[in-house]
Amino acid sequence: MAPTPRQLLIAAAGCAIAFVALLAAIYLSWDVRVFDATAMDGFLDVQRPWLDGLIEGTAHLGDADAVGLLGVALAAIALARGRPRHAVAVVLLLALTSVSSQLLKAVIDYPRHEALLSVAEVKPAAFPSGHATAAMTLALCGVLVAPARLRPLAALAGTVFALAVSYSVVSLGWHFPSDVAGGFLVATGWTLVALAALRRAAARWPERTVREGARAALERTTDRAAEAGLTAVLAALALVATLGAVTVVLFRLSDLVGFAAANTTATVVAGALAVCAAALLGGVTAVLLRGR
Repeated sequence: MAPTPRQLLIAAAGCAIAFVALLAAIYLSWDVRVFDATAMDGFLDVQRPWLDGLIEGTAHLGDADAVGLLGVALAAIALARGRPRHAVAVVLLLALTSVSSQLLKAVIDYPRHEALLSVAEVKPAAFPSGHATAAMTLALCGVLVAPARLRPLAALAGTVFALAVSYSVVSLGWHFPSDVAGGFLVATGWTLVALAALRRAAARWPERTVREGARAALERTTDRAAEAGLTAVLAALALVATLGAVTVVLFRLSDLVGFAAANTTATVVAGALAVCAAALLGGVTAVLLRGR
């Protein structure tokens, strides 16, 4: 049975409670702040001359112009599939998550870096990360507009995208890992609210189930194109991952082992963020699949 709008709003409230709990932990507990800063110092150790350009370029995928272009593309896919409400949801989600993250930064403007960081200084107005919020919102919107059978693939690609942007902004010293986790929760909370609104709208004003032949043909074409595109993206990611793994094993395995040993906290936090992103995207994907 598909979750009701009420259940989705309760889940969104759960994200808000988790956000407040995280906020309280990082601002009220010195030990948590030290742990957060220690993890960030480990991320900063990733920087290498040959890698810095890639990290910075990936981080900028969370910039407003890049997010806007990707959002327009996702809204266009929703329209091509005959889902105008989903297209509107994409636009509203990107706007709401962006505005709310910036407002939260302004309200929660408090320094956390005194005597904690060895290299970088994070701005006081940094929680939650706008880049992580935007990246996770795009990932969730990708799942929302994807055809039902492609949603697990969209979730996988979105998880990689959100983590790549988020790891990059931490490695550049723009944000603490906790800022990233906060951004993930903001994006997921608003997405659950949007899903509740879509469910309520569908129940009260059902969309037409019978479509003209031309529109149905366009939807099938769009679905096939989306499937081909997602398959190509995942194949490219798999190829890059394979080449990276081979390179590490052949040339840099000792460096990787040494980094993990020297930066245990960063390694653990990176894994925790990966689990968090996968769980949030997986949960929303499950909700959408149950409601198809």
